Amino acid sequence: MAGLRVVWFVLRRLGRACRRFVSWTVQSWRTVLVCLVIGNVLVIADHEAAGVVVFWLVPAWSLVRAVWEAVSPLTYETALGGPLRRRAWRRRVRKGWDRVAERCGLASRRTTDEPPTISRLLKVRTSGNMLTLRVRAAVGQTVDDLDGAVEAIATAFGAESADSRRVGPGVVEMVLAMRELLHQPTTAPVPSELETEAVTLGRRSDGSPWRLELNGLHTLVVGRSGAGKGSILWGIAGNLAPAAHAGLVRLWGIDLKGGVEVAVGAGMFSSVAMDEQTALRLLHSLHQVIAERQTVMRGLSRQFTPSQGDPVHLLLIDELAVLTAYASRDVVNEASSLLKRILTQGRALGVMVVAFVQDPRKETVGMRELSTQTIALRLASSSETRMVLGDGYGDLAPAHWIDRTMPGAGYVVRDDGAVERVRADFWPDDVIRMVAQCYPAPPVPIEAVEAVEAVEAVEAVEDDALDELVSVVTPDVDEQASAPRRRTPRTPRTPKDSEVA
Repeated sequence: MAGLRVVWFVLRRLGRACRRFVSWTVQSWRTVLVCLVIGNVLVIADHEAAGVVVFWLVPAWSLVRAVWEAVSPLTYETALGGPLRRRAWRRRVRKGWDRVAERCGLASRRTTDEPPTISRLLKVRTSGNMLTLRVRAAVGQTVDDLDGAVEAIATAFGAESADSRRVGPGVVEMVLAMRELLHQPTTAPVPSELETEAVTLGRRSDGSPWRLELNGLHTLVVGRSGAGKGSILWGIAGNLAPAAHAGLVRLWGIDLKGGVEVAVGAGMFSSVAMDEQTALRLLHSLHQVIAERQTVMRGLSRQFTPSQGDPVHLLLIDELAVLTAYASRDVVNEASSLLKRILTQGRALGVMVVAFVQDPRKETVGMRELSTQTIALRLASSSETRMVLGDGYGDLAPAHWIDRTMPGAGYVVRDDGAVERVRADFWPDDVIRMVAQCYPAPPVPIEAVEAVEAVEAVEAVEDDALDELVSVVTPDVDEQASAPRRRTPRTPRTPKDSEVA
């Protein structure tokens, strides 16, 4: 079996090399014609050896490139393949910009007889698999006109995806991803660094690491079933596990789908809720943390700084709608009220929330506007994309176009409005269990447990007192039913005149 695999591997490499050889030779047909003419001239001039060399110059160069790529693709890509490909991209843009810009709506005419005024291409640069165009709007155009033409320009130049950002008055940078780097999934490594403010979840479309800021931000992750929300959940929890083990972060988890998701790595969490009542107690405890920190920080500081024994608190909620829309009415009302308090008061106090949901409608996620950053994974329609990311992002960040075979891929809108296309690393169950074993969460301090129990005791006393007051004010239904009903005496009837007569 091993021998067959080796043979198959070699045959695949040879087939790829042959295809590359033929393709590169045909693409250089102009150079081949020039070499044929020069070679014939040399042969006629009695320089037969030189003529033969010129004849076979292009095929020999293509063969060397094909063999080099087949034997050592990494060195070929770094030394030759990448620079040649980027040079071809730059040349193509500079040569065809006027034609492409005019057809993509970036040309204006005052009269039909005058030549069109086209947006000016200021600079073209390449880096890795990214092609960046800096464009200045022509007279009569706006930055919105340039942004609206980005997708058409990306399609014209054969880009996989495109982003844009404003860099000056009337100047826009269009970043085109010429080769897709997010199709291949990657597995997350076991973390080792202490991180409290941001975590590395995967990679961007240009191949650079994707770091998600958490400090002072509430995050809402929206995606259909199978879109890869679990990769982001465990990317956050797993990368914060070393800091949680060191006492700098405390992870809280709510999973009302029976604990199927969170239970795999429950050891990373200081507290996990898998039913409605436990979830309410957890939210009460987290709100108590906010109240205590408000008392301590009042008049001293406006921003929380984590330390040993005073950690950052991060709440991860898997499927928020189960808690805020699909539970019983009493649970929904109480949970929504507590969550709104936590979202509005916790950011500056070191208490953050990361919630995951499938349905982004207002009826399901009533506190959607309280999230300060949103990640859109694969969605069902353009209306859902606009609902999650905001108006104007249906075309810039088409999350409804993400392929089903790319779980964990999505769009993030940064604070400056720039759109990033990202994909989170995959977290297998074995890696999650390994991280939970290596970095178990420390036990909750006794003081915190006693504080929670005291809060629950006070609430229980208040409920009992309220029930007793209601029972005193409102008589018992059974007693009301058994008590005899008093009859009102009848008014004597006055006889009529006809009767008297």
